[in-house]
Amino acid sequence: MGLRHLAAAVTALVLAAGVGALAGSADPDRFWLRAAVFAACTLGPAYGVGWLVFLSAHTGPQPVARVEDTVEHDWWQRSASGSFLDLVTVAGLGAAVLAVADLDVTASTVLAGLLVFAFADVAVRWTVLRRRA
Repeated sequence: MGLRHLAAAVTALVLAAGVGALAGSADPDRFWLRAAVFAACTLGPAYGVGWLVFLSAHTGPQPVARVEDTVEHDWWQRSASGSFLDLVTVAGLGAAVLAVADLDVTASTVLAGLLVFAFADVAVRWTVLRRRA
């Protein structure tokens, strides 16, 4: 097990050094400063990659044979499918309102609003299903 941790740490150091070198090469005047800052900032996520590659299959709870058999997966499927129908309805009604009212709204505003609505709808549906169970 110690060898696997060492491999994860070495992977983290190599990945962080690579990212730091790449970021430092963008500004040769301040190469070492940029390289050190970027390497330090990516060291944690890089260790996560090393942990995923070398340790995740050997530690912790063993995965479920079929993820579809879990109750959380069922909650997710039910909340996402219900939210999709709500999203299509809201998008259709919103398109009708924008056409009739002749409002001038940017597409990025409309899409951001639809995304926020979809995230909130899934979260509310999932929470309701979890509390009912």
